[in-house]
Amino acid sequence: MTLEGARVVMTGGSRGIGQGVARMFCEEGARVVSLDVRDAAETAALCGEAFAGVTADVADEHQVEQAFATADVLLGGPVQVLCCVAGVSPEVAFLDTTADVFDRTFAVNVRGVFLCGQQAARRMRDAGGGRIINIASTAAVQAWMLASVYGASKGAVHLLTKNMALELAQHGIMVNAVGPGSIDTPLAANFRTDAAMYEHDISRTPMGRWGTPEDIARAVRFLARDATWLTGQTIYVDGGFLAAGSPMLAESAGRVSIER
Repeated sequence: MTLEGARVVMTGGSRGIGQGVARMFCEEGARVVSLDVRDAAETAALCGEAFAGVTADVADEHQVEQAFATADVLLGGPVQVLCCVAGVSPEVAFLDTTADVFDRTFAVNVRGVFLCGQQAARRMRDAGGGRIINIASTAAVQAWMLASVYGASKGAVHLLTKNMALELAQHGIMVNAVGPGSIDTPLAANFRTDAAMYEHDISRTPMGRWGTPEDIARAVRFLARDATWLTGQTIYVDGGFLAAGSPMLAESAGRVSIER
């Protein structure tokens, strides 16, 4: 599948990973409509005329329905590729997390994927196929302090992706997810400026650095353009973080253990 001229709807394209994904699609020759509660003028300036932002809360069913109808017009046809990036990440201790924080996190991170997935899949079904890519997280399978609700929401995205793939395969729709590790974006600003936390992350990352939006965009491009017999999977793009069971300390890197 080529992305030249492809009709793409995405969420959360105003900054961070979403901005990187939007730029990738536009550089590949696709036309992109982004749904976001934030102004997407900065991304539009980077992407040019191939990009359009539509203001919408992805957790609101009516707004999502209207936004997809608008996207149909802006793109000149139904969506062929959907990429759900929009998300919120509250940093709150479990015992201090309110029901409102829980509800809003699941509303954006899970309900948004569900609503946008339905709108896109109905159009793709009628057109004979398409690609859906959700953004999960390493937090879907790895616990973090102050992230109980965020992790639970991304775990839901991980399993929702599998269920969507199972049901939508008959319509020629592939559904996969990308699970970013620690990515240098505004969403991770607090972690990036906390020296101890940052160093701990790096010590657990074999590739020795945080990721960038471009790293995630390349994985999205693979799923949107190159993948063929692949659905229901979450690809973790984390520099090897999940593969490391303990900190990759420099002084232990060269040790050899021999059992006798």
